[in-house]
Amino acid sequence: MILTALVLCLALLPKQELHAQQQPSQQQSSQQQLSQNQAPLQTASQPLLTLDEAVRIALEKNYSIRLARNAGTIADNNANGLKGLGAAGMLPNVNASGSLSDSRDNVRQYFFSGTSQERTGARTDRSNASVQLTWTLFDGLQMFALRDRFTTLQKQTDMALRQSVENTIAQVMTGYFTVVEQSVLLAAQRTALGLSRERLTIAMAKANLGSSSELDAQNARVDYNADSAAYLRQEAVLLNAKTAFLQVLGDMKLYADAPFRTDDSIAIVQSITLAEAQERLSTRNAALRSASMDNTLAQIAVRQAESFHYPTLSASATYSYSGLDAETGVIQTSQSNGLNVGITAQVNIFNGFNIQRQIENAQVGALSAELQYQDLETRLRSSLQQTYRSFQNSKTLVQLERDNVKIAHTAANVALEKFRLGSMSSLDLRLVQQNYILAESRLITALANAKRAEIEIRRITGDFTKE
Repeated sequence: MILTALVLCLALLPKQELHAQQQPSQQQSSQQQLSQNQAPLQTASQPLLTLDEAVRIALEKNYSIRLARNAGTIADNNANGLKGLGAAGMLPNVNASGSLSDSRDNVRQYFFSGTSQERTGARTDRSNASVQLTWTLFDGLQMFALRDRFTTLQKQTDMALRQSVENTIAQVMTGYFTVVEQSVLLAAQRTALGLSRERLTIAMAKANLGSSSELDAQNARVDYNADSAAYLRQEAVLLNAKTAFLQVLGDMKLYADAPFRTDDSIAIVQSITLAEAQERLSTRNAALRSASMDNTLAQIAVRQAESFHYPTLSASATYSYSGLDAETGVIQTSQSNGLNVGITAQVNIFNGFNIQRQIENAQVGALSAELQYQDLETRLRSSLQQTYRSFQNSKTLVQLERDNVKIAHTAANVALEKFRLGSMSSLDLRLVQQNYILAESRLITALANAKRAEIEIRRITGDFTKE
């Protein structure tokens, strides 16, 4: 009776006290080995990885963010300064060319004057050099459309970087609290396993003393094996959660074999209303703002296609030098240099309706961009409403599960009193203990679900980054 009462006392102790007071039991060798391998996965000796530190590491090392920054660098090169003007075709092109040649020819020449000459290995040296400048002065405003396109693409890559940062922060936070959730669930499984081990010890002792049947001991062993398997499964779930979390950080080598610990609490801080969330969605969501820039790019494509209806005007200037030194022929030596300038105008009269086709295609593309924007906005609003509803439901479940934990705790106290009076069997006591542990597990799951919904709301409303 005293040993059995001790089991329930252990069940009602905090997890830390339970771990401190559990003594090694004399079980089968397989049970002893399992007990030796049950080192806590989160101990004070392991480095504490805070959420803020995890976010800082991800912002520095996450591959998606680094790729988005590279894309932003390319967009900056295409849009800023003289490089941007050159990319749009607003600056002139200057090309230099030159050539030298030396030939040896066998020559036999007859002239109308009646004279002739014949040379073997006659040498002829030729040299040419030129510098040419070409500048498009007007191309139907296409260069201005290109300039606007590169500027819009630069803004869009900035928005893509912001979106990547927001998604990464959301993934880091979700992964972090998933690790917290699985760690607490593992602790609950450890508690259940400890209770099963003590119950098995008591049942075997009673069976050896003849105060109970061998069947009770066998039932206790079955329950212990089941709790051992559940513990091992939960241990694997936690390790997988840590591995996935480190992958989001972008550095799998940072914590080899995931020997880090996290905070052990989950706090719900979101207090925004649905109307406020919808307003922030319209003005701050990075994906929606990027889609709006797609509309702008589509309108610029229409302007580019329409520019082919207009004439083009270009200017050119060429400075050239030419030299000749020959041992045969009419001219022995010759040198010339000079500047040549000109203006060229060109207008398309007919090209098989290709310009009109391109304009119509660009207009259809603009319509498609607008439809894609509206579709994305609808999907984001729908997702926001569903997530917000899940968030509110999860908060209600958290309160309900907290009440359930209190009720289960009270029921355990009542069961303990009945057990002291001898009116409850050890199997019934196990059911009460299991209900208490399940209530704790449901509570942490409800908290984690509420936190995930809160994180998603903050991601959709662009709450992770500032303008």
